[in-house]
Amino acid sequence: MTNRITDAKDLPRVESQIAQCNASIGPPEKGMGTPEEIEELVGKARRVLGECPANSSISSGGYSQRVVYPKDSILDDWMQFARQQVESADAFIIGSILPVCAALLGRRIYFRWGELRIFPNCFNMLAGKPGDRKTSAIGLAETLARRVLSETAFIPKSFSPEALFEEFSEDHGGRPDKLWIVDEANPILTDWRKSATGERVAPRFLELYDCNTISENFRRNGKGNKRRRTIPQTSTSLLFGATFNIACFQGQAIREGLARRFLYYVAENHGRLIVRPPRNGDHLALDALAAGFRELENISGEMDFSQRAAVVWEQHQKENRIAIAQADPIKEEAKTSRLNSAPMQALKLAMIFEAARWAKSVREPLFNGCRQGCIIEERTLNEAIEHIRACLEAAEYLDSIANKAEIAQQAEILMAHVRRDFLNRQHDGFIIVTRTDLTQRYCHNSGRKGWKPDDLYLKFIPLLQRRREAGLIERQGKKEVFAFRVE
Repeated sequence: MTNRITDAKDLPRVESQIAQCNASIGPPEKGMGTPEEIEELVGKARRVLGECPANSSISSGGYSQRVVYPKDSILDDWMQFARQQVESADAFIIGSILPVCAALLGRRIYFRWGELRIFPNCFNMLAGKPGDRKTSAIGLAETLARRVLSETAFIPKSFSPEALFEEFSEDHGGRPDKLWIVDEANPILTDWRKSATGERVAPRFLELYDCNTISENFRRNGKGNKRRRTIPQTSTSLLFGATFNIACFQGQAIREGLARRFLYYVAENHGRLIVRPPRNGDHLALDALAAGFRELENISGEMDFSQRAAVVWEQHQKENRIAIAQADPIKEEAKTSRLNSAPMQALKLAMIFEAARWAKSVREPLFNGCRQGCIIEERTLNEAIEHIRACLEAAEYLDSIANKAEIAQQAEILMAHVRRDFLNRQHDGFIIVTRTDLTQRYCHNSGRKGWKPDDLYLKFIPLLQRRREAGLIERQGKKEVFAFRVE
């Protein structure tokens, strides 16, 4: 949007623009129908927005991401343990452990995809406000990871593009299967956007997500063929924690490519209150948990769908194509990009979920590494698909609040103007207006200055609806009716 309001001094400018629009289109249209129709709309507004006053301390609520994982797996052991130790939301707790599982599995398990192999690596982003316990969840996951993985598995927090290659090279003390954990990723993501070195490093992770070959050719390496160094295959998993706006990769030259590779875990509130976490003597509980996760290193082989899971997979692919076709390629470019990546992310996650189940049942006769073949069962695939859908929902929500303070400020301005400009639409505590009313009055010159329709309907009004101050109350064909609470 052009000419956003970012400071109080900008308010007169916007007031002037809106006044000019008002003058050009005249007074608002009177009436919304018969008294009976108006009474029905007011009833809908009351049901949608409730009776809670707009200034209530509980009116804004907070986003709570759905958490889906197999309960008969070591992931449930992790959730039970972590809930006693950290106040982080459940989405942060599950999101922080999956890259650790992926690093433990590495390239030992895979799914045959034509001539390629799909490995269960993942890039996870925990997005939230400062102080919302992202670091607590990531720190606990890293503590567990360092008990079950060798030091060579970890990528350091800072490095040069040349040093990154050597992290994956066994000839230089590294290894091809890596895990990068950064509890405060804001500086790194900012560096990727602003510095020359960061702009060189960021594209490398596009390749690493796909487990591609990485290579380099520098004069310092020697002469002839010795200058070229190649690592034929890799597996990399990431765990980042960042604030809302930075997590969206704003300003990145390869923003869409990076964003669609990440699974998003978003929370606005703490998961619980822990006055003081329990003390486990000599870390026995953590040691027992680590022993369960270490079983993942004993699983290897090719994975495939069960017969019933194969049917679910086909249906999921078809539904995904329909969702992509229905998305607006211009207005919902980010959503379309994420949908394109969703099936493969579900497949990777299904491998992790199935392995986590086997690790839990390691002593059962059926389990013996992958002796009888690694079969992804129907319920496992369904849980992975639902988990990815929850991450997609979180990513859409994140898009809507990435510039939360600025959006909130402009939403308040919109609310003030609606209460002033539509005085004749007040009915029993609500102002009832149509989408056409709002667009004509506040987006009259959206091609040049002021607000655009997307700002009203995808940013400002959704925020007001979460606060229960305004929202969509009726849709009939192309006609949409909104209610705004009277002050």
